[in-house]
Amino acid sequence: MYAFSKDKLTEKVETLIDNYNFERFRLRKDILKKTPIDGLVNNDHKFIKWTDRLKSALLKNEDLEFRQEGIRKSLYRPFTGKYLYFDHLLNQRRYQQHRILPNERAESENQMICVAGIGNRKDFGCLITNTIPTIDLAFEKSQCFPFYTYDEDGGNRQENITDWALARFREHYGDPSISKWDIFYYVYALLHHPVYRSRYAADLKRQLPRIPLAPDFGAFSQAGEVLAGLHLDYERGEGYELDWRVTRKPISYRVDKMLPQNRRKSEAGYTVYEGLKVNGSLTLDGIPEGAFAYRLGNRSALDWVVDQYRVKTDKRSGIVHNPNGWSDDERYIVDLVERVVGVSLRTVEVVEGLGKMSFGA
Repeated sequence: MYAFSKDKLTEKVETLIDNYNFERFRLRKDILKKTPIDGLVNNDHKFIKWTDRLKSALLKNEDLEFRQEGIRKSLYRPFTGKYLYFDHLLNQRRYQQHRILPNERAESENQMICVAGIGNRKDFGCLITNTIPTIDLAFEKSQCFPFYTYDEDGGNRQENITDWALARFREHYGDPSISKWDIFYYVYALLHHPVYRSRYAADLKRQLPRIPLAPDFGAFSQAGEVLAGLHLDYERGEGYELDWRVTRKPISYRVDKMLPQNRRKSEAGYTVYEGLKVNGSLTLDGIPEGAFAYRLGNRSALDWVVDQYRVKTDKRSGIVHNPNGWSDDERYIVDLVERVVGVSLRTVEVVEGLGKMSFGA
């Protein structure tokens, strides 16, 4: 249900729906007899991938039709957008996403903080988004905390920070001007605090984060708003100018698989590299080591981009995932690399500032 190209996703979904409905008509007599269907359906992954939801729909003889509005933008991995076909039958589990981002209008006003879920075996992390995220975004079992929730039709918008919480913050800090958005950004900053993360590393694997009351609410809230702006607007943010080493003309911006150059271990223990070979005609040099300090799960933000923006073929289905189809701008991926380096450096700068402040516990 994911693809970098909207046209490719439409083609895949329409083929899947046609194949499902073919099986529905082919097996209609067996379905009426309540015959177990596991041994009857076509289990070829190139034909269809059966989920529990889809088998249930087949047993109920439910019809599937393609809906153009089902194609939505999503955050597949950190700083990696893909198109998603969002559907209650074709997505195995939507959890509460249909009430957090029920339609495209909600994406323009809502935001959610995604954190590592209980039992996450990777390093703790969090990331804000206004598009539908995957459950294994950068860490395991992500749980999302939105500012708004809605009914499934997009109506009845509700603030997800309670009036009780607002009154508690205002009373504690003696400031009646504190808003719910201020609290939302305060939480986002606190979850980035390096000492908070290290001190409670074990607890953050066993339970969801608890939020202490820092002495300087305003400084945390302002830092959180800055971080949110950086992470939400990464596609439009200011990039860090890398050194373009052109080895062949004309320059191609197509990416098959980007290759890190001059890898080494940093003093902090993680891998860094000085350059990135985009293709046979272009290498990006001068990547600052500090960019790798912004980490989500067990990878840096840049590592996530390098990992995801490459051509992949699924062995079972034969489906090709081609990141060059995400944008009409042929330079999109190259510019994204520079932008994510810029976002990473500025994030590290803000986090270092947070680390100098007490978080109240």
